[in-house]
Amino acid sequence: MLIGRDAERRALASLAVAARVSESGALLVVGEAGQGKTALLTDLAERAEGLRVLWARGTESESDLAFGGLDQLVRPLLPLLGEIPDPQALALETALALRPGERADRFAISAATLSLLGRAAEEQPVLVLVDDAHALDRPSAEALAFVARRILADPLALVVASRPTGGVLLGAGLPRIEVEGLSPTEVAALLTQRSGHLLPEDVAVRVHEATAGNPLAIVELADAEPELLDGLTPATPIGVPDRVVAEYVRRTAGLGASARTALLVASVAATASGSSVTAAAMARLGAGWEDLREAEAAGLVVLRPGGVEFRHPLARAGAYAAASAEQRREAHLAVAAVTDDPDRRAWHRGEGTLGLDDEVADEVAAAARRSLDRGAYWVAASSYERSAALATDREQRAERLLAAGEAADLAGHGTRAGALLDLAATETGDPWHRGRIDALRGAVEQRWGSLERSRDLIRRALAELAPASPDAAVDAATDLVGTCFYLGDTALAARTADLLDRLADRASDAARIRCLLVAGVARVLAGEDGIASIRAAVGAMAGAPPEPDERRPSWLVLGPLFLREESATARGLAELAERRLRDRSAIGSLAGLLFVVARFAGTSDRWDDAARHYQEGIALAREAGQTTDLAMHLAGLAWLEARTGVEESCREHAAEALRLADRHRVHLARIWATYALGDLALGAGRHAEALERYAELQAFLERIGFRDVDISPAPELVECLHRTDRRDEAARLAEDYRRRASAKGQPWALARAERTSALVVEDPRPGLVRATELHAASPDRFEEARTRLALGEAERRARRRTASREPLRMALASFESLGARPWADRAAAELEATGERPHRRADRSIDLLTPQELQVATLLAEGRTTRQAAAAMFLSPKTVEYHLRHAYTKLGINTRTDLAAVLAGETSVGTTGPPT
Repeated sequence: MLIGRDAERRALASLAVAARVSESGALLVVGEAGQGKTALLTDLAERAEGLRVLWARGTESESDLAFGGLDQLVRPLLPLLGEIPDPQALALETALALRPGERADRFAISAATLSLLGRAAEEQPVLVLVDDAHALDRPSAEALAFVARRILADPLALVVASRPTGGVLLGAGLPRIEVEGLSPTEVAALLTQRSGHLLPEDVAVRVHEATAGNPLAIVELADAEPELLDGLTPATPIGVPDRVVAEYVRRTAGLGASARTALLVASVAATASGSSVTAAAMARLGAGWEDLREAEAAGLVVLRPGGVEFRHPLARAGAYAAASAEQRREAHLAVAAVTDDPDRRAWHRGEGTLGLDDEVADEVAAAARRSLDRGAYWVAASSYERSAALATDREQRAERLLAAGEAADLAGHGTRAGALLDLAATETGDPWHRGRIDALRGAVEQRWGSLERSRDLIRRALAELAPASPDAAVDAATDLVGTCFYLGDTALAARTADLLDRLADRASDAARIRCLLVAGVARVLAGEDGIASIRAAVGAMAGAPPEPDERRPSWLVLGPLFLREESATARGLAELAERRLRDRSAIGSLAGLLFVVARFAGTSDRWDDAARHYQEGIALAREAGQTTDLAMHLAGLAWLEARTGVEESCREHAAEALRLADRHRVHLARIWATYALGDLALGAGRHAEALERYAELQAFLERIGFRDVDISPAPELVECLHRTDRRDEAARLAEDYRRRASAKGQPWALARAERTSALVVEDPRPGLVRATELHAASPDRFEEARTRLALGEAERRARRRTASREPLRMALASFESLGARPWADRAAAELEATGERPHRRADRSIDLLTPQELQVATLLAEGRTTRQAAAAMFLSPKTVEYHLRHAYTKLGINTRTDLAAVLAGETSVGTTGPPT
């Protein structure tokens, strides 16, 4: 019977009650060893009437074995695998070694875990209990953290017990309760329960002071030395906290030699290995199952028909600590010799080997490859690192450390990946190995660390890779141009374009198309002619769309974005890349792609799509720890919010983007965040403030040499200078911008140049009319509306009120359709000044939706089923239904037909306002 813990029991019980009524919840139970966390979980399981209880327990001996915890948890649910999306089912089966398969993405495995638990909860509410989560293998812990962040409306509860010593789940941001020591009154009750008689009150107080109320320490003290408690005097010392572990070591040391050996083997053998492996390993060391009876009598283990169970994790730790280093190695080798599991055999052989041994190193490397194929990247990294430490040949060590770094990168841990790759670089003298290592080091730095270091590493790698492998060099050059893009290093980008031209002659067909695309983008960044090259690459990809490169998926969309053309080809490539990554649950690669897709949508009339992609990208980048992508998404969202007039949110997102940009030298994020602050002020009519921001941006672009005319804020600067009566400066800047736009020759830049030039001449109307004609060749409705607004203003100032009304009406309609409120207000004010009362559209119904509600609504309106939408969003179907219900309520509709009409802006719905 539990003593005390009433508040904790109520919190856990409420979680179980909520699960019964389809209100998901997760709770972290944190406490030091011995505080009774396991007892709380066991008590909850016993009281969980009507819930299906699933357990997973972490153990130190399995913390480096792939998906051991997840296997415990989902094995009872495997009959339901056929009812979750096929790519997810395949990923989970591969992870659990149930079938061979291609390398499984870690997020696909996590998404599969969520889907499987959600499917099980459809049949019966589910309670997931995870004990000793601090000792859980990392891939399992990451999958459970993924689940915990996404459950919302399923009959599913997740309770995780952990020591406060780190671990994935401890840092997952879950609601938590701290399990602290018992009160003096509860200590007295526990002592009475253990001793069988009432002890003096001062004894309970002394024990409470000595143990800090730790239940395990109290029980061990009461059971080990009852006479001490009965004869306790004020002068009698009680040393308890350290002796909790020491007590287990002492008991182990007091056993006979055979019992100690048997206990050591039991502590080393994995729980999942079963009693036959444990018994066989004992026999190899001259011990047997019967020897464990002595350990059971000492209160260290419990013998069951299915095997042996330690009474507490500290008892296992004590058994291992009581043995010498040589005895531990012997135990590991004994287990390795009798297990049928190749991964466990390799791990135990690695732990049992002293010095260098190539045979064992090869076996551990083979286990690492299997872990990699199963998506257990963290475990694979550890195994490759261990294999390298056992290998005799330096180049072999370098190769395996490179593999370890790549696995850590795939696991989403850039710091560890960088450290492993740095170590690999010290082991090799081979130029080819060094080039591959430096290329990967540069790619890791691009996502997680220093962009300047990324640039230097990839440049060095190219010198080694280009002579030997054109395709590998093209990959590295692609990464280098990407880094230059973020850094604004246009001079190096242009030189890399020249290298790509030379590589194209020796590269494969697919790499040759990449050369065209990347070289074209690099030249555009440098203010050179690269459009024809980009257009040729996009045309080639349209004919035979390539499979997105999971390390570089954004390049499939960057071409259409740089062309600024709305076409079936452009949208098709963007949708293809996004769909394929979602179908594979490749979340780690999705964040970078979503920024480019969001920018593409934000430069058309699909601002709602842009907003939801930015929001999702922020969440995914935070989850994956991708600092570069996070900075870019924050800056992109701030830019969009500036145009819609969401001032507070815009400033918050821009400020965070600027902090990240400064810390990691993500110059492109700084550009977009500064642009956002300028646009925010310009839209609000604060021209002096806007002028300051745009001038700051212009100076920064000039300093770093970023020459793409499409990034220039010159049109906005000219407008601000014009409105603050600095006409001569405005005219000089407008002429320079026109020259650069003419050199590029693209309709989007030319249209902005015509509008900019028109602002500084006596009669702006002819130039503005030419600008509107050029806008027809670009999908950017916002820029077109700005030009029509300027035309309407010019016509009104020329006292042509009737002529001014049509462009002003069109501008107002576009701004309101986009949600650009400040600009719509300005157009409406201009229209009213002509004597016409504008018909204003109220807030759009869809603006009431949260980002997730909007994404659910969009996917379902496109014709996806609930399960398909859930798979695409990495949520459970119940959570999708939850968001859909809220969307229906806010929009005042109840069918998917109505939903599609609302999103298309074709109907007025509910009570939220006039037509959307």
